[in-house]
Amino acid sequence: MVGGRVSYGSVADTIGAADDADIVDFLGAVMDVQRMLSALTIPVAHEYGISERGLGIVFLVHAGLDRPGLLHEYLNVLPSTITSDIDKLITAGLLRRTPSKTDRRVTRIEVTPRGADVQQESLRRLHEFFRAKVAGVALEELHDCIATLRKLSGVPQSPVPNPLR
Repeated sequence: MVGGRVSYGSVADTIGAADDADIVDFLGAVMDVQRMLSALTIPVAHEYGISERGLGIVFLVHAGLDRPGLLHEYLNVLPSTITSDIDKLITAGLLRRTPSKTDRRVTRIEVTPRGADVQQESLRRLHEFFRAKVAGVALEELHDCIATLRKLSGVPQSPVPNPLR
């Protein structure tokens, strides 16, 4: 990440550069995965009366992006959009604002117990999917896929910490 923006590397392999068909295949596969994730997470978001992005914000806050400025930079949206989303999530009882313990000028965002419930329900549904539908994919293949996606994105490690690791 450079200056709050993700930098992307070029797509090439040992044989040569990817052609247009390879890029279209890649984009199609990424969109298929995104659709699959949405199909699993949108129902949870709707059960709690929030948007899919709102659910993502709950995950990001839990992972440590606990200030509005960090969220708007990571999601590449306007600060007013994040403020509105946070307000909706607070109204839904999923997040709360708290003053920083070290700097009273800083407001931090925390996940409430209800927010943790929505996150756990999403993770449970994703876990069920991986257990039932992706049983034919070995853990090593999943790790290789993650590494390949990181390589293609030009971001070798997620800027968002994984609180489960």
